[in-house]
Amino acid sequence: MRISARFFVIAVALVLASASAAAARTIVASVTQTNGDLSQALTALPQLPFRGGSPPHGLPVITINDAQRFQTMQGFGGAMTDTSAWLIWDELTPHQRSSLMQQLFGLGPSGIGISYVRVPIGASDFTRGRTPYSYDDLPSGQSDPTLAHFSVAHDTAYVLPALRAMRSVNPLVTTLASEWTPPAWMKTNDSFGNPGAPAADLLTADYPVLAQYFVRFLSAYAAAGVPIQAITPQNEPNQHSTYPGMNFTESQEAQFIGSDLIPALNAADLHPAILGYDFEWSCALNTNAGRCDRRYPAELAADPLAGPGLAGIAWHCYAGDVDAMSSMHALAPRLAEVESECASGHNNPGPPAQLEIAAARNWASAVLLWNIALDSRGGPVEPPNYGCRACIGLATVDEKTHQYRLTRDYYQLGQASRYVRPGAVRIGSNTFVTDRYTNLGLRGPYTTPGLDDVAFLNTNGTRVLLAYNSGRSPAVFAVRWRGSYFTYALAPRATATFRWSPPRS
Repeated sequence: MRISARFFVIAVALVLASASAAAARTIVASVTQTNGDLSQALTALPQLPFRGGSPPHGLPVITINDAQRFQTMQGFGGAMTDTSAWLIWDELTPHQRSSLMQQLFGLGPSGIGISYVRVPIGASDFTRGRTPYSYDDLPSGQSDPTLAHFSVAHDTAYVLPALRAMRSVNPLVTTLASEWTPPAWMKTNDSFGNPGAPAADLLTADYPVLAQYFVRFLSAYAAAGVPIQAITPQNEPNQHSTYPGMNFTESQEAQFIGSDLIPALNAADLHPAILGYDFEWSCALNTNAGRCDRRYPAELAADPLAGPGLAGIAWHCYAGDVDAMSSMHALAPRLAEVESECASGHNNPGPPAQLEIAAARNWASAVLLWNIALDSRGGPVEPPNYGCRACIGLATVDEKTHQYRLTRDYYQLGQASRYVRPGAVRIGSNTFVTDRYTNLGLRGPYTTPGLDDVAFLNTNGTRVLLAYNSGRSPAVFAVRWRGSYFTYALAPRATATFRWSPPRS
């Protein structure tokens, strides 16, 4: 029997159309991986096709449940300290500076899309000049209750230019401003530090003055082209330190927020999100912790004056259980949990990838590392540098060659920040580790060894799975989603990000 040419052409077209439709229904996961030794650093690997049916028997399975929804993500990032801004703006050549800013804040192959940045209000322990400062400094014994001498002139040299350059690359970066200390004349010890004796408390008469100090800062930064979206009233309240700090109990912070700060902000038509506490998950074992404990954020949130004005609680990673954020969420579900600081170095409980996953699984909507840039010695820092020995930044700047090197932290942060975009929602997934107590690495890291993961749904429909293997041997596992699966082997200390979308209809 002879088949007409026309029928043959139609048959071929139908076969091709059917193949095209089958291809459209095939789901593949894109894979990006960073190894512990950086032999792979945000390296794109071959795509993995999903297979129908059940994973091989006996294989650990991560099951993705995108019908189960948790917190909405605000972003991932780090801190533009005085030190970081100076290194980037003054110690890099213009070409190197532009390249680094693109790698930090740009998206796509050229950047990791940092979307959340913390900025100190005045000096922190990481200050380029090694000398603390505020925006209204006066000789000892003098005061300025009208803030007639207030000025952010110090920041015009390199801090504000670096932040404007950041915003030119990504104008949607959320910026969190945190105060380490008010001007010394507002404090009972007339000093920047909080060494423990004499006490470094905010003078009673200066509660409303400090509120106006925040108003002046926010207004000055906005006028300089750097709007601030969120603030914390006090970094590490009650932490004893020679570097900038202040005693601020939960009742004092509550009084300040409810009676002084919120009214002053409203009167100035300024409405940043206010995050309270800004300290460790728990500091019961920290001998320098003063009076801080896990009751502080709970009592602050429950305070009738301050609680209604709080947008969230800010946390640091250095001691305690990461599930403190889950406990806080259970007490006050409307508040955002923000992991606002985690310095990486030899005294850090764990690597950034492990932090990103553990924090997100415990309701953190933002995860921030500490300094964006440091020099090869982990500074400059206000001496003595006992607070953050051997810390590393996302980039290491060489002050002799005026070039930079990206660190492990950059790549591990990028495994999340490049692919989990603001507005993404955490979705359901199981894990194979449990949270554990951390204390500056002495009893860390954040979880028991093994395969950990967290999953997200981006606003564009992309599913993202972030996985990290803290074990000593490869983790071989399957990922199951909607009746299909793929398998993968993740090397020890390696981080992988998997991304896929539903088939086209």
